[in-house]
Amino acid sequence: MGEHRATIIIVSAVVLLAGCVLAWVFVAPAHDQAAAAPLTETSDPATIQSSTQLTHLSIATSENFARQKIYVISAYLKNLSNKPLRQAEVKMVFTDYDNKPIHEYTQKVLDQNQKPLEPGMEFRFEVRQENLPRGWNYRVPMTEVTKVAY
Repeated sequence: MGEHRATIIIVSAVVLLAGCVLAWVFVAPAHDQAAAAPLTETSDPATIQSSTQLTHLSIATSENFARQKIYVISAYLKNLSNKPLRQAEVKMVFTDYDNKPIHEYTQKVLDQNQKPLEPGMEFRFEVRQENLPRGWNYRVPMTEVTKVAY
């Protein structure tokens, strides 16, 4: 009787493992297809302004291991559109003491690898900068959303 019990346990474990592998193979691609759906990008300033909002722009100073200053610019991005936002890019313009641009930087703050930003929702993002020009006025850079994708 003991031999049959061990055989039944081994066969059950193999069947369960095979079922898990098959589920992973066939169910995972269906989930990935939704994430891999083509993006609809727009760079139109009027569309972007009506569908997104940047709030709570701030800047903080930190140091890395080499004791160099790191500036962390943070803000909240809100989705004002009626579609989930899957990608967003911001442009930051650092100015001198005369408010003339001296450094521009563009970065994706929401990527399609991340969870989409649902309509009406907002999330906080951070952008880190090192080695900014000497003439920078140490103020929060002029920041705007330059590209979004649904």
